[in-house]
Amino acid sequence: MYLSKIIIIIFLFNFLNINLIFSQSLELRESVKSTKTLYKEGKLNDAVKSALRAIQYSYNDFGKDHYYTATLIENLGIIQYELLMYEDAKKSFMEVLEIRKIALNPDHTDIAEALNYIALTNRKLHKYDTSIYYHNEALLVMSRSLTKSNPHAMNEKSRKGAIFKACALHTKALVEIKNKNLDDAIGLLKASSKIFYNTLGKDKSQLIESYKELIKLALSINDQDLARKTKQKLININKRI
Repeated sequence: MYLSKIIIIIFLFNFLNINLIFSQSLELRESVKSTKTLYKEGKLNDAVKSALRAIQYSYNDFGKDHYYTATLIENLGIIQYELLMYEDAKKSFMEVLEIRKIALNPDHTDIAEALNYIALTNRKLHKYDTSIYYHNEALLVMSRSLTKSNPHAMNEKSRKGAIFKACALHTKALVEIKNKNLDDAIGLLKASSKIFYNTLGKDKSQLIESYKELIKLALSINDQDLARKTKQKLININKRI
């Protein structure tokens, strides 16, 4: 999951909204700072506790339906996802979606992002039909958003939309594997990994996941050449991280 952007969002958001900074309580600022530090140190269980405190302080400072509160809940979901707490992560991302539907216009890319996170958590729970539904909803929001974009925002929205598409292709590949349509699954995984390769930044987790799934599939059908080539790509990616 391209989820390691956690907490950075918060500080960018603060930087861009000076009024928000001054309206935060000291307790909220300290909790956000603590969550970021604990996350960077890999203390994810402690980061969850800190994130929950930050959310409670945000409730007090801004209310439950505020955009900033949604950002903090999204970060909690990201930590939960990395801890393999997929049911908890899904619940967090669903809450983010509901808040953003209230706080933002219906074509905002942050709504699409919440939808994509919900799709990914459902994928981890092997609820593929539900996952594909949310992938499609995310792509629909991105499509509408792109038609309304100014030129300065177009490139980033296009990149994000491509990532969401690649996530959807990966999930569809898992469905094809389940249905024993292995050739179709290979094509979908190749397509998703190519998009991830061209669009992801420093966080290559989704690309790595696609490569690993492709290697496993290639070995299952005894396609040693595909497995070898994909393993080499995976090695090259890991060298850069």
